[in-house]
Amino acid sequence: MSNEPFAGVPVGWEIASEELVSRALQRTTKALRDPAVVDDVARYYDRDSNYAGATFLDVGPVDPYAVTSGDLLALTLLSVQAEPRPVRQLLEMTATNREIRHLLTEEVLPLDADLAMATEETLLAMANLHEAAKRALAPHESHPSNRWVTAAKLCARKRPDLFPVRDSVVCNLLGLSGTTQNYEVDWQVFRCIIQDADVRKRLDDVVDEASTRDGVNIGHPNLRLRHLDVVLWMHAQRVSRTS
Repeated sequence: MSNEPFAGVPVGWEIASEELVSRALQRTTKALRDPAVVDDVARYYDRDSNYAGATFLDVGPVDPYAVTSGDLLALTLLSVQAEPRPVRQLLEMTATNREIRHLLTEEVLPLDADLAMATEETLLAMANLHEAAKRALAPHESHPSNRWVTAAKLCARKRPDLFPVRDSVVCNLLGLSGTTQNYEVDWQVFRCIIQDADVRKRLDDVVDEASTRDGVNIGHPNLRLRHLDVVLWMHAQRVSRTS
């Protein structure tokens, strides 16, 4: 493990290469400096649009310490869903429900935890929640590729300051694998990006400007990781349509 407080990686994890981090940071900077970035963010958070916007985090019931029906509804806004058996496992008082409640306690994953300041211990706690969610969301005879995607989005709903959505569109833009095994590397890259002072400053400026537009509901303006995902996803979608 590293001696640096917010750069360490748990023992046994694959370490993100400097080349990978540098490339992802360059592509993030390019997206944030795109002349259309404020329009992109405003469009995503426009309540008259068909994008998830702030509703992904705000739709209730909201309970940061347990999975709720609001969480499962929020997943559908990002084009994934839980199957009937996982719904029962997550919402009823099952062993799965109790495990995830424990992993969401303040002692394990505090509500104010931030990926920019994630230590090795925090990363391990994140991995435990992600793996538990992935197991919980896997119904019998499901296609295995659906499990980690839905788990990543559920974790992003529960702790938006910690978990990037890891949508394939964003991962492709940044040059990440975006696979079930490689969240360890992906999280390190996102941590480096969100730690960058220039990224944080530019992201705050973009969000502040977008929030002044009519009909726009940013929701939680300080959730930088969530807003970063919006910037990257909207940028990648727009570029793909025009290329």
